[in-house]
Amino acid sequence: MKKNVISRISVLMLLSILAFTGCNKDEVPGDYETLSFDKQEILDKIPAAMKNSDDTYAQQAVNGIESAIDMSSFIDDMEPPEDAIPSSKKASGDTWMWTVSDGQMSYTFYWTYEEDDLKKYWYMDIQFNDGDRYEYIYAWESKDGKEGVIMYNFNWAQAYYGQNQGYEDLYYKYNWSVDDSGNYSFGWNYESGDEQVDYFLQYAIEVNDDGSGSIKYYSMDELFYEMEWDAAGNGSWAYYSGGSESMSGSWTV
Repeated sequence: MKKNVISRISVLMLLSILAFTGCNKDEVPGDYETLSFDKQEILDKIPAAMKNSDDTYAQQAVNGIESAIDMSSFIDDMEPPEDAIPSSKKASGDTWMWTVSDGQMSYTFYWTYEEDDLKKYWYMDIQFNDGDRYEYIYAWESKDGKEGVIMYNFNWAQAYYGQNQGYEDLYYKYNWSVDDSGNYSFGWNYESGDEQVDYFLQYAIEVNDDGSGSIKYYSMDELFYEMEWDAAGNGSWAYYSGGSESMSGSWTV
């Protein structure tokens, strides 16, 4: 059965409500491990001439990268406020809980951190008022910080928007890796519940340590556009329709 699509705008609007009504997160508990992923490390590698170019397609490439790797709204929720209540004082396997309210509805977060020899893990459930708890976030990161995954389960949206809305097991999934040379690979997938389509949207991004890279954007499993650029910021682009190239060009910085 085809599942309903929840827009990224709707999600970010809800998250902005939670951020506005939340506690002060200037400090997090000292024994809580936070995600080390820093999108700025990727953005800093993009050639300055490309960032400053007035070419439409160069700017589209930069904007596409910035949009795809922006996980700030979700990462903010991955940091418990300083007055969050832990279930114990151990660093691994601890669950933290905190509640915020917008005056009409309360939102309670249950956030568990675990680790093993190779990875760190985070699990978050969300509860609206006194209702059921729903899976919200699952994340892991290697202990060397060189790869990781964050998944957002829209199952919780059924509680917020009403039951039987078809959001169960529908995900955003971010994944990244960086090799020993400083070359980044980043992906963002919006999973589909449609039996005919695996993903509603996808980004596949490569940003190398020398500044060169590429971005591919897929819609409903089909490549819609791709762009690539060299270390100086000069690049090329192509759009596709029905699996075939429909137009292409290049830019020079």
